[in-house]
Parts: sequence; C-alpha cells; structure tokens
Amino acid sequence: MKKYLSLTILFFCLVSLATAQKKKTRFLDRSETVYAIGFSNFLGELGGRDMIGTNGIRDLELTMTRPAVHLGFRYRKNPILSFKLNLTYARVAGRDSLTKEIYRRNRNLSFRSPIFETSLQAEISVLQLKSTKSRYVLRGVRGKSGVDLNVYVFGGIGAFFFNPKAQLGGKWWALQPLGTEGQGIAASRDPYRRIQACFPFGIGFRLPLNNTKNWTVGFEYGVRLTTTDYIDDVSTTYFSPTLIAQKYGPVAAQLSNRADPSSEGFIPGSAATGQQRGDPTDRDSYMIGLITFTYRLKSGRSVLPKLR
Repeated sequence: MKKYLSLTILFFCLVSLATAQKKKTRFLDRSETVYAIGFSNFLGELGGRDMIGTNGIRDLELTMTRPAVHLGFRYRKNPILSFKLNLTYARVAGRDSLTKEIYRRNRNLSFRSPIFETSLQAEISVLQLKSTKSRYVLRGVRGKSGVDLNVYVFGGIGAFFFNPKAQLGGKWWALQPLGTEGQGIAASRDPYRRIQACFPFGIGFRLPLNNTKNWTVGFEYGVRLTTTDYIDDVSTTYFSPTLIAQKYGPVAAQLSNRADPSSEGFIPGSAATGQQRGDPTDRDSYMIGLITFTYRLKSGRSVLPKLR
C-alpha cells in the first residue's frame, strides 16, 4: 500500500511541473468526452500460464480476456497536462484447469467477476507530432493543423467494486459471503471488502479521426494495481471444509476446496487444511486496453481563425 501511494504522489508531483502554461479559454473549450470499448484481463492466483502464479505480465492467460467499456471526461489544463474522470466496466476471470503447473491444476478453482471502476487520472503528453498540412488560411497567414499525434502516459487513483463468483450445479455463487478461506470463522480472518482502491497507470495515443477537428481516435493500455488479493477469492490457505459447512452450508464447503484426488498427477495432501491456497504477499491486479473515441466540446466561441 505504501509503495502504491508513494508512486501516486511522485506522479502527481511530476504533474505539478507541467502546469506552467496557461491560456484564457472557457472551460468547455478545454473539455472532451471520451467513449471507449476494449478488453480486460486478470493477474492473480487463479489461471495463468504454465508456471507458479504471479501478478506479472508474463503470467497473462490470453484466453481469459474479457470485454470492457468506458466513459470519460477530460479537461486539458494545457497542451502537456490533462486530467480525466473515468467510469469503466470490465469483466475478469481465471481458471486453474487452463494451466499445466501442477499445484494450480491440483487446486482446480475458477472464478469470474465484474469490475466497476471510477478513477481520477492525470495525463502527461510525452510526444506530439504536428501535421505539415495547412488547416486554415488567412490573408497573408498560413496556419498549421496542430497536434496530429499525441502520445501520453497516465497515472492516478480510483476505487472499484468486484464480486467473484464460481459455478456449481449450473448456478453461479457469489463467493465473498461463503467465507471460502474461513473468513468470519477464524478470529484472524475477517471477510474482505468488495470495494477497494486501485492505482491505474499506462500509456496511450490519439489521432484525428478523418481530419475532423472535434473527433479523435486512439488506443490506451493500462494496469490497475489494487489493495486486495481477493479479486479471485483466493489469497491464503485452505480452511477446514467441515467448519465452513457448519457456518455457511455445504455449497460453501464444496467451493472452498475443489481439488480432485482422483485426477491425473494429483499430489496427495496438497489441498489439505492449512496448505497453501494462494499467495497473500502479491496483491491482485488487472489490465484494461481501450479503443478510444474523443469528442472535443465547444463553448460556442471560436478560439481559432475561421476555417476555410
């Protein structure tokens, strides 16, 4: 948590250095709405590649890619710095049966979860390529079309809601209320909260759309570091299924431990009470890639010479 906060504070310190340039234009002349569709993926304990789990990009399981949609509002402080308020919906999923790593396959867990995210981000333009074509012509003056390619990095802070579910008997069960790792039973294990903080960061670019002056199209890719290890409902060790059944019922007990001792390559005792079920030292994260369409709002006052 301290590491994430330190990175966020450092990013916003850099942002403050980019606020030098000012221009007297109305609020709407600096404002844009952003619409986007794309994809999302999950990095945590469940699923992943044929290796011991990690939340690094090398553990990404592409078949678990799911859709994402996004709405945003951007305020351009100056040509270098922008701020953006975001609302994003995505889905994430993971499945141990997709990996050949023996302990993951023995665990045999799976999940899916919606992600509802809101965040405030700062964007810093790191590359601007200007067009050589003229955009407007005044008597004796030739103007340029401005920035045609804008490459930027972004970072920020936000909050998100998640609700991991697993399928059993043809029904999807919400896992958090079922205490699958003994939450609410053991004194040291409290139920986790399904609203957590996230720290988005990434890179993107924008281009004019068909030479229109108000629309741009682009692509943005970002990772969300989070403050939880329970997006997939897996973090610590196996808990007694008998105690879970007594507290939450037989379905909770079944979903807490789905290892199959009769499966090929099963390691006896690997799913016993007290054995490792997840890794609490690594927080879960997720990533989102978006194709963006940006519309620049106008206040009705022209801030450029008249177009020809």
